[in-house]
Amino acid sequence: MSAPTWQLVPLKVRRIEEQPARIGVLVVAGLALRRHRRLIVTTGLGLLVLACWTLTAARSVAASQADWFGADCGDARATTACEALGFDLTGAVRSALYAQLALVTVPLLVGALLGAPLLAREYEQGTHRTAWTQAVTRGRWLAGQLLVLGGTSLLTGLVAAALGVRLIQASSPAVFPESSGFGPVLFNSFGPLLAAGTLLAFAVGVLCGALWRRTLPAIGATVAGYGGLALLLTAIRGHLWPARTIFPPHGYDLRPDDWLMSDGVVTVDGHRLSYAQCGPEGDCPAGSRTFEIYHPAAQLWPMQWTVAAIMLALGLAAVLLSYRALERNRL
Repeated sequence: MSAPTWQLVPLKVRRIEEQPARIGVLVVAGLALRRHRRLIVTTGLGLLVLACWTLTAARSVAASQADWFGADCGDARATTACEALGFDLTGAVRSALYAQLALVTVPLLVGALLGAPLLAREYEQGTHRTAWTQAVTRGRWLAGQLLVLGGTSLLTGLVAAALGVRLIQASSPAVFPESSGFGPVLFNSFGPLLAAGTLLAFAVGVLCGALWRRTLPAIGATVAGYGGLALLLTAIRGHLWPARTIFPPHGYDLRPDDWLMSDGVVTVDGHRLSYAQCGPEGDCPAGSRTFEIYHPAAQLWPMQWTVAAIMLALGLAAVLLSYRALERNRL
């Protein structure tokens, strides 16, 4: 019986490199929630103060107007009681206007305090080098941050929008024409426009942080960028819906909450003249008739939704540009 023979067979050893487990967006969002909890709590407290102020102002305006109409002071009655009620009503409306101005600043504050520092502070402090690892990609990290702070911005905008609606409902344009929702300032203080504007300001802030990479310049760019967009959209809002033209027999014939764009007279040959062109004594050409171009009160909410849709589209574009800028920035 022959002896067994041994043979050496070479083996090829392969090193298996362990791939780090990918961290999901929800995990990143949980970490972001813990990191930004103080900022979120501060935002909530500020919103609570604003809500108390706004609801108090709305209740005061509603009560003052009820007292005014209940005392039958609408026909320029100069009684002592009506003078006192008028003074109270003026103060209540002024307080409501201040609250509406505060609501207009909500998007600016959200964009400057929540949006702009989100990326700018990471670059400024150098923490982005450890935040963006193989386990957490840049896009996934940003998605988690947007889920938390973007959700906070959305909730803030929705609450502010509801508060603005309450103020608009409490103030009657029949008493103070300046309280009409078509006004350039008040138009931005309520409804879907304010909610969409808050999201747009947040998205603009994130984009500015990705581009400037410094907190203070990003905040300044956010305020300027959103402010410019808001002014532009407010300026063109009257052209987003068709205006109506009427020819009343005695001039001004609109409701207090309608928006008058222009008025004047139409001559027999079809030319339109303003009242100023008729001279200081109103000597308009013979046969002229008055005209008024206006937006009825029924167009207020459709106009709000139209501008809000434009703002949401701009906000989405800003978020996509932020992702692109984040991927292209070097560590």
